[in-house]
Amino acid sequence: MAPSVLGDPSRTDGATSRRDPRSDRPSLQWVPVNSPGRTRDEQRAASEAAILDSAWELFARRGPDGASLRDVGAAAGCTHALVARYYGSKDGLVDAVATRLGDRVDRATRRAAESGDPLLELLRMARIHRSCLQLLVRSALGDLPPREFPACLHVDSLLALISDATPSAAVGPDRRSRLCAYAAASLLAGFVTCEGFLVAATDLGALAPARRDAAVAAAARRLLDVAAEPEPRLAPRDLSTTPVPTAAGQGSPPTSRDALLSSAVELFARRGPASVSVRDIARHAGANQGLIYRHFGSKEALLAEVLDHGTAVLLPAALAADGFDFDAMAWLMRHASPAARLIARTLVDDVDIASVRRTFPVLRRLLDTFDHVPRGAGPADLSDPRVAVMTAAAMGLGSAIWGDHLGPALGLGERDGVDAAVADLARLLAAAPFVAAAGHGRGAEHSG
Repeated sequence: MAPSVLGDPSRTDGATSRRDPRSDRPSLQWVPVNSPGRTRDEQRAASEAAILDSAWELFARRGPDGASLRDVGAAAGCTHALVARYYGSKDGLVDAVATRLGDRVDRATRRAAESGDPLLELLRMARIHRSCLQLLVRSALGDLPPREFPACLHVDSLLALISDATPSAAVGPDRRSRLCAYAAASLLAGFVTCEGFLVAATDLGALAPARRDAAVAAAARRLLDVAAEPEPRLAPRDLSTTPVPTAAGQGSPPTSRDALLSSAVELFARRGPASVSVRDIARHAGANQGLIYRHFGSKEALLAEVLDHGTAVLLPAALAADGFDFDAMAWLMRHASPAARLIARTLVDDVDIASVRRTFPVLRRLLDTFDHVPRGAGPADLSDPRVAVMTAAAMGLGSAIWGDHLGPALGLGERDGVDAAVADLARLLAAAPFVAAAGHGRGAEHSG
């Protein structure tokens, strides 16, 4: 596999890693860097490269909090004292990884903008270079310093170049165009961040990854097209009055089980399950860690309950008597629910979400608004209810996780009605199968 513009994580000048032929990741088994015949400067350069490559991979898998200097040194075949000598501290090593990430994403976005289909090319690269994507997601979640983020994304210039290639999707300086650009960027970011969840929740596993990418890129272009259309109006409206549902049993004296579950939700959303131990959860809850095994059985079972508990606040909006409440969902997802961060944290830690969660009531409720949901591969476009629901959900998740970065990059603030626009455009995506059916003479009404 040829290296891409994101770079090869296992190769830098002087790097000495061996590549695992089954993936794009280095195996983290290093050839000794203090080889005979090398000058002192060459040996130092090789050692620094090996350390940085090890940190890159370990931080991608576990996050900076989940990998110590000792872990990095062991992976690089040196002592943790040597890591500290070359990079000064853990913070210095994190800065070095963040700088490399910014450089690689900078090159990737510029190269994608030069391709025939920039959106599809970005999705392709994100799929191929998993460790780079993981670090980018961790930047959005706050794990890496924001010095080069989100500037390295070049959201405005990338979308402007897309506009040149697709005049109907021109991204202008007006509020409507910027809202559509925000929605398209949120869709792309939400999809690459939460694909495992989205595919499991909508039964799109039979659709080949390349076809999913094509469908998502087409949906993003559809959102950009809205800038030149009269509907939806995308009028700003205040959604902050949306009531936040209370958890069942709230007001009752908390039990030790409640305390442990609440602590796990908070810690998993903040740091991710890979970096949080059973001991951490018990200490945060002020309880004995043995109670976790008594109440939940295992950390995996606890994670399953955390995912259910973390999305519970969204259920009233999904199960509203008059249909799926997109307004409430858009506001709750971004401002009142830990669901998006929990999902992103679980996936970026390489947890197969389908193995710990069997039901997905919010998205299944939206799928239930359709009379027929196809099985198998399907058409791979917005006429397929699964694709429509997946892209609408990806946009909402992307806004919740990436919105604080994308909004300023596009010159948007809360007064611009970002959440309301996300709700309106989610309705448009979710209604696409009904529009397609009507266009084929079958006629249908969107019950949402």
